[in-house]
Amino acid sequence: MTVQESGAPTLLSLTALRVADLERSAEFYTRGCGFAHDKDLDTPTFRASIVRAGAAGLELVVPTGIEGETPHEHGNMFVKIVLNTDDVRERMAHACRHGGVEETPATELEAYGMVIGTVRDPDGYLVEFVQRG
Repeated sequence: MTVQESGAPTLLSLTALRVADLERSAEFYTRGCGFAHDKDLDTPTFRASIVRAGAAGLELVVPTGIEGETPHEHGNMFVKIVLNTDDVRERMAHACRHGGVEETPATELEAYGMVIGTVRDPDGYLVEFVQRG
């Protein structure tokens, strides 16, 4: 089902993820997953690093003060981050060399013409790599 109001389309800019170690997570996404570093933020309530894959990106956030002392839980609603790549196996290997842990090996799904594999980032978020064609 596709429904779009008239006017300019809405574009996804960022998804924010709470992380335990900002530098470790930024390295995982830039060096391991191929994101580009955009900028760092330091505010009274959080420190963050923004990394981008094309126009969309992730804001990796470490809360400070009282919020930073509250343990975070992933809950059961957030499922995964999906990244398209030309070589799933190579990208997964890079991700694992930079703090990731393989969850599901790269698997060819012939019926769909895809290769898919998953890695857990340093904070346990699931990252799915997809290669088409």
